Amino acid sequence: MENKILDRHEVDSIYKWNLQKMYHSFKDWEEDYNNTLKDFELVKKYKNKIMKSSKNLYNLLENYFNVSRKIENLYIYASMKNDEDTTNNDTQTLKGKIENLYMSFEEITSFIVPEILKNDYSKVEKFLNENEKLRKYKFFLEEEFRAKKHILNENEEKILSSLSMSLSNANKTASYLRNSDMKLGFITDENGNNIELSDSNYNVFINSKNREVRKNAFNTMYKSYSNLKNTFASTLSGHIETEKAIAKIRNYNSSLEMKLFSGNIPIDVYNNLIEVVNENLEILHKYYDLKQKMLDVEELHLYDVYVNLVEYEETYSFEKAKKEVIESLSILGEDYIKNINKAFNENWIDIYENRGKRSGAYSWGSYDSDPYILLNYQNRLKDVSTLAHELGHSIHSYYSKRNNDYHEANYKIFVAEVASTVNELLLCNHMLKNTDNNNKKLFILNELMELFRATIYRQTMFAEFEQQIHKKCEDGEILTSEFISDIYLKLNEKYFGKNVFIDEQIKYEWARIPHFYTSFYVYQYATGLSAACYIVERILNNEENSVKDYLDFLKTGGSDYPINELKIAGVDMNDKKVIESAIKMFDNIIEEFKSLI
Repeated sequence: MENKILDRHEVDSIYKWNLQKMYHSFKDWEEDYNNTLKDFELVKKYKNKIMKSSKNLYNLLENYFNVSRKIENLYIYASMKNDEDTTNNDTQTLKGKIENLYMSFEEITSFIVPEILKNDYSKVEKFLNENEKLRKYKFFLEEEFRAKKHILNENEEKILSSLSMSLSNANKTASYLRNSDMKLGFITDENGNNIELSDSNYNVFINSKNREVRKNAFNTMYKSYSNLKNTFASTLSGHIETEKAIAKIRNYNSSLEMKLFSGNIPIDVYNNLIEVVNENLEILHKYYDLKQKMLDVEELHLYDVYVNLVEYEETYSFEKAKKEVIESLSILGEDYIKNINKAFNENWIDIYENRGKRSGAYSWGSYDSDPYILLNYQNRLKDVSTLAHELGHSIHSYYSKRNNDYHEANYKIFVAEVASTVNELLLCNHMLKNTDNNNKKLFILNELMELFRATIYRQTMFAEFEQQIHKKCEDGEILTSEFISDIYLKLNEKYFGKNVFIDEQIKYEWARIPHFYTSFYVYQYATGLSAACYIVERILNNEENSVKDYLDFLKTGGSDYPINELKIAGVDMNDKKVIESAIKMFDNIIEEFKSLI
């Protein structure tokens, strides 16, 4: 039977998100766009007048955030409409228009922060004391003054802003190389077919049951990167030099300090992660020993480590997935499940693939919209996990936006993956408890082991690599391809251990990782999973107030620093025991897996 991919209009509306709640038509969107453009004047009129009175400061902030809120709604609607069908020219036009409007607004409002910061904070305190309405912006104003020593004057900020496109060229060049210009060569697949290797199908081949296919994919991929190692070294070092320069211009001691500043994350949190993971590499090495045994190979190579140890297939209709998710998350209480049901019953979710639809999955929405979810559901067990994951994001956003004003509704990246991962872990726990199928248990445990390997250990290795090369650059080292590759190879040798054969080509893998152009970002995957593990353990152990603490955390939005918000959930990221507890959970999962084979 032919399994045809439907065009968008052929998909039943019950399986699609309802964006008409945002705008009934493109005409309504255009009307809101034009009104928002006119509202720019409500902000511009306060130039050189902001700090003349507390009333002016309040009105300026009210107008600024109201316009921002409208732009957000316009932008997210246009983007999600485009994601429904990326071939639609009308939605591409909408998206282009709102992107230009957003850039114009950024430029027009660039005077606000420098003008406020010309004053001492004592003047703001005076305004806060005399104007009760202004007090809702207290945390926002404190944040701006915390950053004061890193903000330049208005003209300098404009110059730096005008250079933003040029300063991101290293990332763009590397991206074009990886995604467009590079030819990775051909390999022979399991059936003897000559297949052109791509970044996408590499993930299929590196998971192949045929070891020769895996080996050829690995060697072909990294040979291609080795051929361009000097070019990629130039783009990465260019990016790092840019970060170093901006950090210096903005009076930071290092690019790491600069990147952690916005979330007010102590550098010790970053260092503790690397330290604790390094102290517990033997757990990862135990996992690789298990892989070697399960794969029955004399020597485990790097092209072996991604292979699934267990095959399991079970069809999960979306209705069956809903039931599984609701049952697994019921431990979080009636209110949480009520909101999960809203997602299912009020068309928050765009469920199935259609022609032209964006691939993958995400949760997104504006302050005034539902927290929508895009899926490409394929009836697999992995899709159930994706559904639980994205619902975690959406319910986090739902609580955040309903308990905070617009300017404090968005949570920081540092905590963004916590709620989604809590849901994944609770789903796995529920499934493991409610099946007698040994193979299904092994499959779920294997998925969990891979989650810990890829998220805690691999991302921490990346974080340690970033820390080292940025420090070397700041110390005046020239980041040649040989220098970068040598650092990367040594880290692989340490993390994989003595029982894994380190194929030398891996030393060029750094060139393949786009995250290195968003400096000091990836460590948050590891800290996020660690925090989620800690929360889940509290809940499953029925610790007093554990569920209430967690829901209170979800309601904080961006009203405080992430470290403080996590403390509400009972998690102190300054304490090494959070990372240690996650690694202990990983160890327990390995032991449970071993007991079932």
